Amino acid sequence: MLEHVPGLGRPFTAIAIYAGLRKGELCGLRKCDVDLDASLITVRCSYDRETTKGGHADVIPVAPALAPYLHDAIDASPSDLMFAWPDGSMRSPECDPEKVLRRALGRAGLVERYDHSCRRCKSRGTPYVEEHKDADVRCCPTCGAKLWPKAIPRPMRFHDLRHTAATLMLRAGVDAHRVQRILRHAAVTTTTGTYGHLAVDDLREAVARLGPKNRAPFADSLLTKAPRALPAPKHAEDLPRRIKFFQSEPRGDRTDDPRLKRPVLYQLS
Repeated sequence: MLEHVPGLGRPFTAIAIYAGLRKGELCGLRKCDVDLDASLITVRCSYDRETTKGGHADVIPVAPALAPYLHDAIDASPSDLMFAWPDGSMRSPECDPEKVLRRALGRAGLVERYDHSCRRCKSRGTPYVEEHKDADVRCCPTCGAKLWPKAIPRPMRFHDLRHTAATLMLRAGVDAHRVQRILRHAAVTTTTGTYGHLAVDDLREAVARLGPKNRAPFADSLLTKAPRALPAPKHAEDLPRRIKFFQSEPRGDRTDDPRLKRPVLYQLS
């Protein structure tokens, strides 16, 4: 998809994918915040505000695939901002990188469908449109003219690229805590529950690890025959002392196994 993003929008989109920066953080990012020698990005502000959404500055490592895009952005920027307008001013919150993103998705073929429309019928006041999964050449059944395909890209916001960053790292085997630090979430549950989107193939790989060939050493005890239950004693005095202690607790579970209802703070004899 990045190959179809034109101009300065390509490094703007690449940082969102490879580093997970928000739109406001990208607009407020300055050249002095990017250390190419140390491969680090300091995220310290959003637009012209002094802090980010989290209220503090964070240091993000630069992925090797992201370094060329950062070089291009530094060379193309006319001011100390990484992604400034042509006159050197800061981009406002009204800037819409989603339009560039949707066009790139359409050119890359990441679409929901193609709407094939007949321009001749449309000029006559009777528009004709067909929906297909591909952009193959088709003809209008009414007038025989060529149908023009229009890509309908997937409904995607620019902020969803942060979801892309989390998903790519999780699919690559990165643990959730490091993904949380890179995306700067307050809780790891936000990273795994909201931003991580695993596909069916990822789940298939997980369940494929189950089976006799991949059995863990302790799993043998789960496959052995359960021990035969001992007959219940006729009198309470026949119970071991430890069992009688557990039974002195009020019954609260639905099983017959003795359970401790609270931590024991003294030594049992």
